[in-house]
Amino acid sequence: MNWISAKVSFVKYWTWVHWLAMAAVLAISVKELYENQVARLRALDQQSVEVIDENIQEYNTMAERLAQLEVLPPVERQWQYIPAIASQYGVELRVLAQKQSGMYDGPLQAWHGQLSGRVGSVLVAALEVQKTVPTFLYQIVIKSGEATLNFSVLGSE
Repeated sequence: MNWISAKVSFVKYWTWVHWLAMAAVLAISVKELYENQVARLRALDQQSVEVIDENIQEYNTMAERLAQLEVLPPVERQWQYIPAIASQYGVELRVLAQKQSGMYDGPLQAWHGQLSGRVGSVLVAALEVQKTVPTFLYQIVIKSGEATLNFSVLGSE
């Protein structure tokens, strides 16, 4: 008798007790597997709810902070400081009529400009501009000791 026929032939001798035991083991296994899966999913759902609650609290805190912020002065008033700073550090200021790619494009009003001159003077002037008014600094081109820096001054309308 080979192995396969021996394996099949033993089933012929099973009684209802064997089949009942097999069904009970199968039923208990399925029940335990289902309960473990439900418990695992319930724990994940609880963690998700906690994370969502934390996010809601964080967003509410951010909204409260934003509500407390002062509104920026009009960009026209902000820009008035720029020529004085440029002349103080001996750099040339040029107003950019059109926004170039990669420049500020957000909810605030922005005026775009360019500082040109010696590298050190342009960098110090840009730092002073950034300390004085809300400013985004962009690409700087340095060539033969001269620098050109693009920037955007932000304000309200």
